Amino acid sequence: MNLKFQKILFFLIALLFISCDARKAQEKEADIRLNNIEELINRNSYNLAKIQLDSIHTLFPRLINKRKIAAALEDTIVRRESARNLIYCDSILPLKIHEADSIQKNFRFEKDTAYQEFGNFVYKTQRTENNANRCYLKSYVNENADFYLISNYTGGKIDQYAIQVSVNDLFSRTDSIGISSSDFHSFNDGGSHWETLTFKNEADNGLTGFVSQYRNERIKVTLLGKKNYIYYLDPVDKTAISETYNLWIVKKDVSKLQKEIKKSKIRIERITKKQIKK
Repeated sequence: MNLKFQKILFFLIALLFISCDARKAQEKEADIRLNNIEELINRNSYNLAKIQLDSIHTLFPRLINKRKIAAALEDTIVRRESARNLIYCDSILPLKIHEADSIQKNFRFEKDTAYQEFGNFVYKTQRTENNANRCYLKSYVNENADFYLISNYTGGKIDQYAIQVSVNDLFSRTDSIGISSSDFHSFNDGGSHWETLTFKNEADNGLTGFVSQYRNERIKVTLLGKKNYIYYLDPVDKTAISETYNLWIVKKDVSKLQKEIKKSKIRIERITKKQIKK
């Protein structure tokens, strides 16, 4: 064995020992971090534990076994968070459903099964057949917890594109909608001109909440268009819009809780199946 080969062999052996020592040091550091993560999980400090778990994958990409332990701890966090969330949502959901049912007593349910996927909850004073010949704001909530605000106008053509409501110097205004949009409709019938402008969910830009907040004040409605049209909101409509707004808020809560329950159950089931396979 010549001297050159001996030097190479010695270098490779030294490199191997250095590599082994470095790996042992990494494994020791990873174990310390994993033990700390377990302590955080046991203290229910899930967010801090998640940050530490991310560091395991970043700092020790080659320590596969340690990363597997980290992945198992991630599942533990997801399962515990989901179980806690499930308990909370299950306890709140019946209360919210009861609240929605109480509010709905003053609403009429309307649905054309031939054309509608979701039926609508319309306040008792805002049935279309009772309000055909006046300018007013109509609101309703559907079964999917979507909110609709409709500006119904009859008179000379104005091509309305937005609504503004105001109380003294305070005001709120919807988004603008072009007359080419499917949310704008106009037609003539027997010499009369009609227009409707529909805003869905947050497109009202908080206008409905404004009406609900100031329902006891005199609210001016300005239909913004090529020509503006002004009128004052009828007290009956203020009540209807406020009650519909309240129903929408509760129905959104119900929908959110139901979705959270479904997601939590799916997460727990996925982790359980993964553990069974192991």
